[in-house]
Amino acid sequence: MESVYERGRRSWISEKICLKDYFSAFSAAIPTLSSTENTDSVENDDTGNASIWNLMDHTFTNEEIRILSETCSIDQLQVPDEPPLVDVKCVKARPGLFDKCKIPAAASNLETLKCLSKRIVNDQTVGHLKYRSNIWITDAVHQTQDLEIGKHLIVTVRVYHPFRHKVGVRISNPPRCSQEVVLLGEQMLTRLRDKIVCPSDLAVSGELSENPDQKFTQRTMDIYKSGFIFIEDTFYNDHRDRANLDYSRVIRDWAVTHGLGPFKTAFMEKTKFEDLTVRLGYPYVYQHQGNCEHLIVFSDVRLLHKSDSLSSHNYPSFRSISSTNAQYCMICNYFVARWLTCENERVPYDPCFFCEHCFRSYNYIDGNKVGHFKAYPFFDRTAV
Repeated sequence: MESVYERGRRSWISEKICLKDYFSAFSAAIPTLSSTENTDSVENDDTGNASIWNLMDHTFTNEEIRILSETCSIDQLQVPDEPPLVDVKCVKARPGLFDKCKIPAAASNLETLKCLSKRIVNDQTVGHLKYRSNIWITDAVHQTQDLEIGKHLIVTVRVYHPFRHKVGVRISNPPRCSQEVVLLGEQMLTRLRDKIVCPSDLAVSGELSENPDQKFTQRTMDIYKSGFIFIEDTFYNDHRDRANLDYSRVIRDWAVTHGLGPFKTAFMEKTKFEDLTVRLGYPYVYQHQGNCEHLIVFSDVRLLHKSDSLSSHNYPSFRSISSTNAQYCMICNYFVARWLTCENERVPYDPCFFCEHCFRSYNYIDGNKVGHFKAYPFFDRTAV
């Protein structure tokens, strides 16, 4: 990974940090407030300010501190003729291929094109923004306060969509962040794995073309529970189920024959985040369902603040998820796909995506299968 990622060219990557040791030393150096204290007193805590200035090796008078606070206020981060603020949550995506097509006047009465025109993005929308595809969310909030300010670690992990990679071929589009998860330092790595949402976990194990009405209760996540998270030189394997496989074994065996390593293994369910040694901004790997790989990045680690939830029941929680374009039916191009067919002799696509209505009306007559094909229920992020 060191030679592939070229860490020296990426200034945002931190040095290795042992989270528990680093923040234990930091929290011991400054006074902290318990969650039961009045939060209004935090802003006027002269003792806390004095300790912070001492850590910075500077001594300021109260007047100098006031002037410095006013000078560094975010209200000063404006310039004349600055563009108005944009609500990122309301920014629409860039126009797609169909959005750029002009509908001929002669075909304007077609119902399909009328429906399509409703999805066309207005040309006056704001252009590209880096975080326009992020949906900022808040999980259900518990009122119980059992966490103490400054005594607990908050870890933010960015999980990326899987992507195809060929050795020696550079991809033009970097992987996109799928979700951002916030956890406590004392929580186990398995809490992160259980929070990650991936469509490959939702797939149904089996082919249902002969009986699409068959009730299925098991998904791949219920059958294939193995997985690992690779951080630095250690594979953290999930051994909560006795039938789980060690996915890292084949990788470690391959590494030995190529002079790489040595690599260590550990139990995912017995490892806390605060016990990790990580580099912020550096990509690590989460693998499950055989060969479904996600890059994960520790984007932020800090102490619990008064503005954070003080209930342990609220962790882990999603901070944001990416908006996902749904896969539409290839027949009507109107409804979202819910079925996928392979080896279908009657369509020009393989695989081919169908909505519920088109799947049954096109592939079945009076409930009887027409032609040869294999059918599988289709899930993506829009179906979660």
